[in-house]
Amino acid sequence: MKMIHLGLTGAPNARDLGGIPTADGRSVQPGMLIRSGELSRLTQTDVQKLTDAGLKTVVDFRTEYEQNEKPDAVIPGVTYLHCPILEQMTGITREQTGNEIPPYYRAAIRAGKDAAERMAGLYLPLVEGEYSTTHYAQFLRYVLNHKDGALLYHCTAGKDRVGVATMLILEALGVTRETILEDYLLTNGFLAAETDQVVQEAMQYSDSPDLEFAVRAFEAASERYLRNAWASIDRNYGSTEAFLEQKLQFGAHEISALREKYLA
Repeated sequence: MKMIHLGLTGAPNARDLGGIPTADGRSVQPGMLIRSGELSRLTQTDVQKLTDAGLKTVVDFRTEYEQNEKPDAVIPGVTYLHCPILEQMTGITREQTGNEIPPYYRAAIRAGKDAAERMAGLYLPLVEGEYSTTHYAQFLRYVLNHKDGALLYHCTAGKDRVGVATMLILEALGVTRETILEDYLLTNGFLAAETDQVVQEAMQYSDSPDLEFAVRAFEAASERYLRNAWASIDRNYGSTEAFLEQKLQFGAHEISALREKYLA
């Protein structure tokens, strides 16, 4: 599978969906859709790379709290849209609240060996919850109606909220689940160094023997997590296409228009 990694120092998980193949032999056009983690740490070189990539719109999936804590870098000529996928902090979105132990690490300590199971469970409200699905529907409209240049969408790490969003876009475009999973799992390589840093920081707060396992489970893009979302969709709707139409009001007409716009 072709993949265009943007090589951003401050957003190491940023990549263009261009080149991802569909089941019918077409592919996503490059320079139109970019998935990423947070943009608060962009360097000037990163900003220039995004400008050169034709970036025109940024859609931020984070909560208002996350936005205020780590605002996106301002890129001249770019429109910023807020489309929060979660209604409130969950404890795994790396918020800092001034407490001795940040909620993210407290959650990891509590989760311990159950962290992977908890993460898989957190994918269910993304495709079942009214708040999340309403905002994913809004996001798909942003993508469909986007006019010029590239649209970048992001959360914090660019793997969970963004992972489900990317799955919805790519399935609407006719990409197989196997290919979608392949793209989703690329995150682990791009964020490996950052994950090691998060683990090192976490260990300052506790010597719990399960803490490293839990943090790595929280930081991972795991096949189990995404397949849990698919299992819910298939159980409740039969297919992602039916989910798009019935739950997100994104039916055959919209899917056809999306493919016309983004596929080559």
